[in-house]
Amino acid sequence: MASAVLRTGTVLKHVLQQSRLIQVATYNLKSFTTSPVTSNLASQHVGVIGGGNVGRAVALGLIKHGHKVTMYDPNAANKSEMESHGATWATSSAEAGQAADRVLFTALPAPPEVRQVMEEDGVLDLLKPGSCWIDHTTTDHEETMRLFAKAQARGVDMLECPLTGGMELLKAGLMTVLVGGDKTVLNQYEPLIRSYTDTVLYMGPAGHASIVKVISNMLAGAHMVLTGEAAMMAKRNGVNLNAFWNGIRASAGNSFVFETEAPLMFNGTYHPGFAIKLHCKDLDLGRKLAFDTDVPIDLLSMTEQIYRRAMFRYGKDAGSSHPPKMLEEDLKVSLRTEGYDTWKYSIKKVESDTIAVVHHDIGEEAKNWADDS
Repeated sequence: MASAVLRTGTVLKHVLQQSRLIQVATYNLKSFTTSPVTSNLASQHVGVIGGGNVGRAVALGLIKHGHKVTMYDPNAANKSEMESHGATWATSSAEAGQAADRVLFTALPAPPEVRQVMEEDGVLDLLKPGSCWIDHTTTDHEETMRLFAKAQARGVDMLECPLTGGMELLKAGLMTVLVGGDKTVLNQYEPLIRSYTDTVLYMGPAGHASIVKVISNMLAGAHMVLTGEAAMMAKRNGVNLNAFWNGIRASAGNSFVFETEAPLMFNGTYHPGFAIKLHCKDLDLGRKLAFDTDVPIDLLSMTEQIYRRAMFRYGKDAGSSHPPKMLEEDLKVSLRTEGYDTWKYSIKKVESDTIAVVHHDIGEEAKNWADDS
């Protein structure tokens, strides 16, 4: 009952699980290599500044692996949960920084918050010489290089470590970390990083990881815009959208964004757990990156303008999958499709170098599309 189709590194499998057909798409990471883990760190008392989705995942992974965590975020939404897992919630970023024996993690929204915490709040000056600052913020590469030099002048190591992969990978501890900085420092602290992630990829000197992460988010934005336009083309030409989704997933046109965010159009939520204001921030960083190096970006510039129009129309906290909704409203054609109201997906590691997107709770209306006359 199983069949497999290989297209550009993507394997689409149909497997029978618990008497239900669950569709799995696997993405091969074989071309990537991870840095060797050359040392082990004893239980550490670490600081974590930033208690949102990323900071929460970082702290939970560290606690799970026996480390003591003191953390802070001015937004205390996750305070009770984190305290229930054993974290200490500080009263300020400075307190969280001072609590760190050797390692401070930051996971902040944007470059201004990093400057506020590390410079204006004085956290960088509180770090002991010989300690390490690991920054998971998606930020400006020039700002990263400036702060890297400032940290080095104080005898503090710094690793820029933006995370990529999406919310479900984050929840499953399977995110990829892109690392910039001194590779010997990475080798020393990689065991800590692996307590809450899976794949660690060294990108090069400080600044390079931020460049790759920003470009990744630019590509994701373009994929989302194209996903909406492609679905609308299919709909207005009379194609069943369930057939369209399954057909593209089994073809060379598939992508991780199409696989995991097209259903958010179908159920009308448009929210992958990432706010559009953050995506617009990343697109802005990417535009600056291109302009500073004289790279024309016709398609990516259009993508940024579409995202900004969506942010102005739906608000800064709207989900980052909202751009297709504008097309629906402009054409007065809905992309709602039955069978996705309870849809969700999870991520599984099926081999040492392969992850799988597993779709759950697709309604019968969507699963029986091939029987439609």
